Amino acid sequence: IRTELLVGLIFAILALLGFIIAAIVYFAEGAIISSMAPYGAAVAAGYLIGVGIIFLIMFAVSIIVTIRIYRMYKAANSGDIASLKSMNSLGWAIIALIFSGLIPGIMLLIAHGPIQQL
Repeated sequence: IRTELLVGLIFAILALLGFIIAAIVYFAEGAIISSMAPYGAAVAAGYLIGVGIIFLIMFAVSIIVTIRIYRMYKAANSGDIASLKSMNSLGWAIIALIFSGLIPGIMLLIAHGPIQQL
């Protein structure tokens, strides 16, 4: 169980770093494009803000998933089975699949069965 949670945690952190890098590249590119198009600067700024809100929502959910995986890993290491079982859910595994990537979600799905058997 600890191994699956550790792998999920590592890849969730990598997904967070990917979000940060993608946001930096996107906004830098958008700033360059909006400065080159004087007639469409307002449209470009509105588009940047709209997509920026989507990035922010996805990043926030990814942070929550990463924190949850970390707490599960910490509970597994300390032997706190009650906390581990209370945090174990298929819903969070699906949310991890959507927002943090395939590997963290799959690792939570793999760990779900053995945690339920504890």
